[in-house]
Amino acid sequence: MKGFRWIVISLFLLITLVPFLWLILASFKTSRELFSSPFKLPDKWMWQNYESVLSSHPIPQYFFNSTFIAVVSTLLAVIAATLVSYAFMYTFRFKPGLLLLITFGIFIPTNAFIVPYYFIVNWLGMYDTLVGVALVYAGVSLPLSILIVKTYMDSIQKELLEASFIDGASVHRTFLSVILPVSYPGMTTASIFLMITAWNELLFASLLTQSEATRTLQVAIRFFLTTFSANYPVAFAAMVIAVLPTIVVYSLLSEKIIGGLTAGAVK
Repeated sequence: MKGFRWIVISLFLLITLVPFLWLILASFKTSRELFSSPFKLPDKWMWQNYESVLSSHPIPQYFFNSTFIAVVSTLLAVIAATLVSYAFMYTFRFKPGLLLLITFGIFIPTNAFIVPYYFIVNWLGMYDTLVGVALVYAGVSLPLSILIVKTYMDSIQKELLEASFIDGASVHRTFLSVILPVSYPGMTTASIFLMITAWNELLFASLLTQSEATRTLQVAIRFFLTTFSANYPVAFAAMVIAVLPTIVVYSLLSEKIIGGLTAGAVK
């Protein structure tokens, strides 16, 4: 049984790591080396590819745009999801129907919202703005964030609510002082998924932005490969730069999840 487990883990690591390691390796090659010997180590490590990425395009601006959109959309979605999930801890009319409606939103393909979101954002005067893209991301990811946060809140014992009400706390006071502190692990888990999804999203970012000032990092990578010019090593270097922040963010937030779960258990 142990041997089979290690085989599955090794196979998963192979499928996951080999493409990423090849991407890093290819980003240090010349175009000729890439096509003549794609799996060999480069004869000379071309750090100039990364210098070319940073000098030929305003990468810091793209980084700021992607970070702003990811952070704002995640905050909006998680705050809304937390409030909705807290409301679902109580019994009220039409609760099953509303829960079914929210859950149904997860199964709707995001491509189905392309035209409505475009017209709504354009009508609000937020086309080609970072706030407009962030609002769309928050709306698209809201059903998933509600499902994650609500699933965690459902594990909270109802006795906490009863004890809080017996002590004279109001509904709002109970949320701020009792439910919110023990819900951080669920909120952090939702934040990880939403932030990484917003960082890597391309479709809505391409649709709702036009100028270079609002271009995200994922959209900018497309311009490294054009119809008349295709420098693949430089494009791969840009991809590495775009992927690394998600790995760092996931590593940092995953540690916070463990810490939050431990703190909640102690309380």
